[in-house]
Amino acid sequence: MMNVIPDAWLPAVPMKRVHGHWTAGGHDANETDRKAYHVLVEGDAKIVRGIPSIAANSGSIKDGYAAHTLNANTGAIGISMCGMAGAAESPFDPGRAPLTLPQWTAFIAAVTQLCRVYDIPVTPKTVLFHAEVQANLGIKQRNKWDVTRLVFDPATVGAKAIGDKMRREVSALLAGKAPAEPFEPVPEGARARVTAASLNFRSAPDGEITGSLPEGLIVEVIVIDGDWINVETPAGYRGWVSRAHVVMVDGPPAAEPTKPDPRRKMIDDIRAMLDGLEAAL
Repeated sequence: MMNVIPDAWLPAVPMKRVHGHWTAGGHDANETDRKAYHVLVEGDAKIVRGIPSIAANSGSIKDGYAAHTLNANTGAIGISMCGMAGAAESPFDPGRAPLTLPQWTAFIAAVTQLCRVYDIPVTPKTVLFHAEVQANLGIKQRNKWDVTRLVFDPATVGAKAIGDKMRREVSALLAGKAPAEPFEPVPEGARARVTAASLNFRSAPDGEITGSLPEGLIVEVIVIDGDWINVETPAGYRGWVSRAHVVMVDGPPAAEPTKPDPRRKMIDDIRAMLDGLEAAL
Protein backbone atom coordinates (compact mmCIF):
# COMPACT_ATOMS: atom_id res chain seq x y z
CA MET A 1 0.00 0.00 0.00
CA MET A 2 1.51 3.32 -1.08
CA ASN A 3 1.94 5.95 1.61
CA VAL A 4 0.75 9.45 0.77
CA ILE A 5 1.81 11.12 4.04
CA PRO A 6 5.58 11.36 4.73
CA ASP A 7 6.70 9.33 7.74
CA ALA A 8 8.29 12.43 9.26
CA TRP A 9 4.81 13.92 9.75
CA LEU A 10 3.66 10.95 11.86
CA PRO A 11 5.24 10.94 15.34
CA ALA A 12 5.14 7.72 17.35
CA VAL A 13 2.44 8.71 19.86
CA PRO A 14 -0.87 7.06 20.81
CA MET A 15 -3.92 8.39 18.92
CA LYS A 16 -7.51 7.22 19.18
CA ARG A 17 -9.53 8.75 16.34
CA VAL A 18 -9.42 10.35 12.90
CA HIS A 19 -11.79 13.27 12.25
CA GLY A 20 -12.45 14.28 8.64
CA HIS A 21 -13.38 17.84 7.69
CA TRP A 22 -13.61 20.32 4.87
CA THR A 23 -12.03 23.76 5.29
CA ALA A 24 -14.93 25.85 3.89
CA GLY A 25 -12.31 27.73 1.88
CA GLY A 26 -10.68 27.43 -1.53
CA HIS A 27 -8.97 24.42 -3.08
CA ASP A 28 -5.54 25.52 -1.79
CA ALA A 29 -4.55 25.37 1.88
CA ASN A 30 -3.90 28.79 3.42
CA GLU A 31 -2.23 29.70 6.71
CA THR A 32 -5.51 29.59 8.65
CA ASP A 33 -6.30 26.14 7.29
CA ARG A 34 -2.84 24.85 8.18
CA LYS A 35 -3.20 26.07 11.77
CA ALA A 36 -6.43 24.12 12.29
CA TYR A 37 -5.53 20.64 10.97
CA HIS A 38 -2.71 18.13 11.04
CA VAL A 39 -3.05 17.12 7.39
CA LEU A 40 -4.84 18.76 4.46
CA VAL A 41 -5.74 17.55 0.97
CA GLU A 42 -5.95 20.23 -1.70
CA GLY A 43 -8.36 20.18 -4.62
CA ASP A 44 -5.77 18.67 -6.97
CA ALA A 45 -5.09 15.85 -4.44
CA LYS A 46 -1.84 17.38 -3.13
CA ILE A 47 -1.16 16.47 0.52
CA VAL A 48 -0.19 19.44 2.73
CA ARG A 49 1.22 19.37 6.25
CA GLY A 50 -0.62 21.33 8.90
CA ILE A 51 1.28 23.48 11.38
CA PRO A 52 0.35 21.56 14.60
CA SER A 53 2.12 18.30 15.30
CA ILE A 54 -0.07 15.24 15.79
CA ALA A 55 1.82 14.78 19.07
CA ALA A 56 0.24 17.96 20.46
CA ASN A 57 -3.18 16.24 20.39
CA SER A 58 -1.96 13.01 21.99
CA GLY A 59 -2.86 12.45 25.65
CA SER A 60 -3.35 15.76 27.43
CA ILE A 61 -3.73 18.73 25.08
CA LYS A 62 -0.48 20.62 24.56
CA ASP A 63 0.33 24.13 23.37
CA GLY A 64 -0.07 24.49 19.65
CA TYR A 65 -2.52 21.62 19.26
CA ALA A 66 -4.95 21.43 16.34
CA ALA A 67 -8.35 22.70 17.50
CA HIS A 68 -10.26 21.05 14.68
CA THR A 69 -13.29 19.71 16.60
CA LEU A 70 -15.06 21.45 19.48
CA ASN A 71 -14.32 19.66 22.79
CA ALA A 72 -13.13 16.54 20.94
CA ASN A 73 -9.49 17.18 20.05
CA THR A 74 -7.74 14.95 22.58
CA GLY A 75 -6.42 11.85 20.83
CA ALA A 76 -7.95 12.94 17.51
CA ILE A 77 -6.11 13.55 14.24
CA GLY A 78 -7.68 16.30 12.14
CA ILE A 79 -7.50 15.83 8.37
CA SER A 80 -9.34 18.21 6.06
CA MET A 81 -10.17 18.48 2.39
CA CYS A 82 -9.65 22.04 1.12
CA GLY A 83 -12.81 23.41 -0.40
CA MET A 84 -16.51 24.30 -0.18
CA ALA A 85 -15.98 28.07 -0.07
CA GLY A 86 -19.36 29.77 -0.27
CA ALA A 87 -21.27 26.47 -0.01
CA ALA A 88 -24.83 26.42 1.30
CA GLU A 89 -26.46 23.43 2.99
CA SER A 90 -30.10 24.05 2.01
CA PRO A 91 -30.85 24.40 -0.77
CA PHE A 92 -27.54 22.72 -1.50
CA ASP A 93 -24.98 24.77 -3.41
CA PRO A 94 -21.39 23.47 -3.54
CA GLY A 95 -20.01 26.99 -3.81
CA ARG A 96 -16.90 28.13 -5.63
CA ALA A 97 -14.64 25.20 -4.67
CA PRO A 98 -16.56 21.91 -4.51
CA LEU A 99 -14.73 18.83 -3.31
CA THR A 100 -13.22 16.84 -6.20
CA LEU A 101 -13.04 13.10 -6.86
CA PRO A 102 -9.19 13.07 -7.00
CA GLN A 103 -9.18 14.95 -3.68
CA TRP A 104 -11.54 12.38 -2.13
CA THR A 105 -9.37 9.51 -3.40
CA ALA A 106 -6.25 11.05 -1.86
CA PHE A 107 -8.16 11.74 1.37
CA ILE A 108 -9.20 8.07 1.61
CA ALA A 109 -5.59 6.97 1.07
CA ALA A 110 -4.38 9.38 3.77
CA VAL A 111 -7.02 8.25 6.31
CA THR A 112 -6.12 4.63 5.56
CA GLN A 113 -2.45 5.34 6.28
CA LEU A 114 -3.31 7.12 9.55
CA CYS A 115 -5.46 4.19 10.70
CA ARG A 116 -2.68 1.72 9.88
CA VAL A 117 0.16 3.71 11.47
CA TYR A 118 -1.77 4.52 14.65
CA ASP A 119 -3.65 1.21 14.84
CA ILE A 120 -7.02 2.96 14.85
CA PRO A 121 -9.99 0.64 14.22
CA VAL A 122 -12.42 1.75 11.53
CA THR A 123 -15.71 2.31 13.35
CA PRO A 124 -18.27 5.15 13.43
CA LYS A 125 -16.80 6.32 16.75
CA THR A 126 -13.13 6.26 15.73
CA VAL A 127 -13.10 7.27 12.05
CA LEU A 128 -15.74 9.88 11.31
CA PHE A 129 -16.54 13.21 9.74
CA HIS A 130 -17.15 16.38 11.73
CA ALA A 131 -20.86 16.20 10.90
CA GLU A 132 -21.03 12.83 12.73
CA VAL A 133 -19.32 13.90 15.96
CA GLN A 134 -22.43 15.01 17.83
CA ALA A 135 -24.47 11.91 16.95
CA ASN A 136 -21.63 9.36 17.24
CA LEU A 137 -19.66 10.73 20.20
CA GLY A 138 -22.38 12.67 22.04
CA ILE A 139 -20.30 15.87 21.97
CA LYS A 140 -22.36 18.90 20.99
CA GLN A 141 -21.16 20.79 17.91
CA ARG A 142 -22.27 24.01 16.24
CA ASN A 143 -24.29 22.98 13.17
CA LYS A 144 -21.33 21.41 11.39
CA TRP A 145 -22.23 19.76 8.08
CA ASP A 146 -18.84 18.63 6.84
CA VAL A 147 -19.03 16.23 5.12
CA THR A 148 -22.66 15.61 4.14
CA ARG A 149 -22.60 16.23 0.36
CA LEU A 150 -20.28 15.25 -2.50
CA VAL A 151 -20.91 16.80 -5.90
CA PHE A 152 -19.32 13.82 -7.66
CA ASP A 153 -21.65 11.40 -5.84
CA PRO A 154 -25.03 13.13 -5.49
CA ALA A 155 -26.76 9.81 -4.74
CA THR A 156 -25.04 9.63 -1.34
CA VAL A 157 -26.42 12.30 1.01
CA GLY A 158 -26.12 12.91 4.74
CA ALA A 159 -23.54 12.58 7.50
CA LYS A 160 -24.07 8.86 8.13
CA ALA A 161 -24.23 7.89 4.46
CA ILE A 162 -21.02 9.69 3.54
CA GLY A 163 -19.30 8.60 6.76
CA ASP A 164 -20.20 4.99 5.93
CA LYS A 165 -18.87 5.48 2.38
CA MET A 166 -15.55 6.70 3.80
CA ARG A 167 -15.30 3.81 6.25
CA ARG A 168 -16.09 1.22 3.55
CA GLU A 169 -13.38 2.58 1.28
CA VAL A 170 -10.81 2.85 4.09
CA SER A 171 -11.58 -0.68 5.27
CA ALA A 172 -11.19 -2.00 1.72
CA LEU A 173 -7.74 -0.41 1.37
CA LEU A 174 -6.65 -1.72 4.78
CA ALA A 175 -7.71 -5.20 3.66
CA GLY A 176 -5.58 -4.86 0.55
CA LYS A 177 -8.54 -4.64 -1.79
CA ALA A 178 -8.88 -2.23 -4.68
CA PRO A 179 -11.43 0.47 -3.87
CA ALA A 180 -14.84 -0.17 -5.35
CA GLU A 181 -15.72 1.65 -8.53
CA PRO A 182 -17.51 4.88 -7.65
CA PHE A 183 -21.24 5.09 -8.21
CA GLU A 184 -22.16 6.39 -11.64
CA PRO A 185 -23.30 9.76 -10.36
CA VAL A 186 -24.56 11.25 -13.60
CA PRO A 187 -28.15 10.41 -14.49
CA GLU A 188 -29.51 11.82 -17.72
CA GLY A 189 -30.31 15.47 -17.27
CA ALA A 190 -27.72 16.01 -14.55
CA ARG A 191 -25.65 19.17 -14.68
CA ALA A 192 -21.91 19.61 -14.62
CA ARG A 193 -19.61 22.58 -14.08
CA VAL A 194 -16.45 22.98 -16.19
CA THR A 195 -13.35 23.22 -13.96
CA ALA A 196 -10.61 23.63 -16.60
CA ALA A 197 -9.65 27.11 -17.77
CA SER A 198 -10.48 26.05 -21.33
CA LEU A 199 -11.96 22.59 -21.87
CA ASN A 200 -11.68 20.95 -25.30
CA PHE A 201 -15.07 20.28 -26.90
CA ARG A 202 -14.91 17.25 -29.20
CA SER A 203 -16.98 15.54 -31.90
CA ALA A 204 -16.51 12.10 -30.25
CA PRO A 205 -14.74 10.56 -27.22
CA ASP A 206 -11.08 11.60 -27.73
CA GLY A 207 -12.15 12.81 -31.17
CA GLU A 208 -11.63 15.94 -33.23
CA ILE A 209 -11.63 19.19 -31.26
CA THR A 210 -14.44 21.41 -32.49
CA GLY A 211 -14.26 24.17 -29.89
CA SER A 212 -13.70 24.89 -26.20
CA LEU A 213 -15.79 25.53 -23.08
CA PRO A 214 -14.86 28.21 -20.52
CA GLU A 215 -14.32 27.53 -16.82
CA GLY A 216 -17.51 27.69 -14.78
CA LEU A 217 -19.88 26.93 -17.67
CA ILE A 218 -22.80 24.72 -16.63
CA VAL A 219 -23.67 21.99 -19.14
CA GLU A 220 -26.32 19.27 -19.25
CA VAL A 221 -25.05 15.68 -19.24
CA ILE A 222 -26.53 13.47 -21.95
CA VAL A 223 -24.41 10.29 -22.01
CA ILE A 224 -21.35 8.88 -20.19
CA ASP A 225 -18.77 6.72 -21.98
CA GLY A 226 -15.98 5.82 -19.59
CA ASP A 227 -13.76 8.87 -19.15
CA TRP A 228 -15.84 10.93 -21.58
CA ILE A 229 -19.15 12.75 -21.19
CA ASN A 230 -21.51 13.88 -23.92
CA VAL A 231 -22.90 17.27 -22.93
CA GLU A 232 -25.19 19.97 -24.22
CA THR A 233 -24.21 23.61 -23.76
CA PRO A 234 -26.67 26.39 -22.84
CA ALA A 235 -26.56 27.40 -26.53
CA GLY A 236 -27.76 23.94 -27.58
CA TYR A 237 -24.50 22.52 -28.95
CA ARG A 238 -23.67 18.88 -28.20
CA GLY A 239 -20.21 17.42 -27.90
CA TRP A 240 -17.83 15.35 -25.80
CA VAL A 241 -15.59 16.49 -22.93
CA SER A 242 -13.18 14.79 -20.55
CA ARG A 243 -14.82 13.69 -17.34
CA ALA A 244 -11.67 14.68 -15.43
CA HIS A 245 -12.37 18.37 -15.95
CA VAL A 246 -15.97 18.70 -14.78
CA VAL A 247 -17.68 18.38 -11.41
CA MET A 248 -21.28 17.34 -10.99
CA VAL A 249 -23.87 19.66 -9.48
CA ASP A 250 -27.40 18.60 -8.60
CA GLY A 251 -29.51 21.20 -10.31
CA PRO A 252 -28.98 24.76 -11.48
CA PRO A 253 -26.17 26.49 -9.60
CA ALA A 254 -27.01 29.23 -7.17
CA ALA A 255 -26.00 32.69 -8.28
CA GLU A 256 -22.60 33.54 -6.87
CA PRO A 257 -21.95 37.01 -5.49
CA THR A 258 -19.45 39.19 -7.32
CA LYS A 259 -17.49 39.57 -4.09
CA PRO A 260 -17.49 37.79 -0.70
CA ASP A 261 -19.93 39.10 1.87
CA PRO A 262 -17.74 40.60 4.67
CA ARG A 263 -20.43 39.74 7.22
CA ARG A 264 -20.00 36.04 6.45
CA LYS A 265 -16.24 36.26 7.07
CA MET A 266 -16.88 38.07 10.35
CA ILE A 267 -19.28 35.32 11.48
CA ASP A 268 -16.75 32.62 10.51
CA ASP A 269 -13.96 34.41 12.41
CA ILE A 270 -16.12 34.77 15.53
CA ARG A 271 -17.10 31.09 15.42
CA ALA A 272 -13.46 30.05 15.07
CA MET A 273 -12.53 32.22 18.06
CA LEU A 274 -15.36 30.75 20.18
CA ASP A 275 -14.35 27.22 19.20
CA GLY A 276 -10.79 27.92 20.31
CA LEU A 277 -11.87 29.47 23.62
CA GLU A 278 -14.28 26.64 24.45
CA ALA A 279 -11.71 24.01 23.55
CA ALA A 280 -9.25 25.66 25.96
CA LEU A 281 -11.67 25.45 28.92
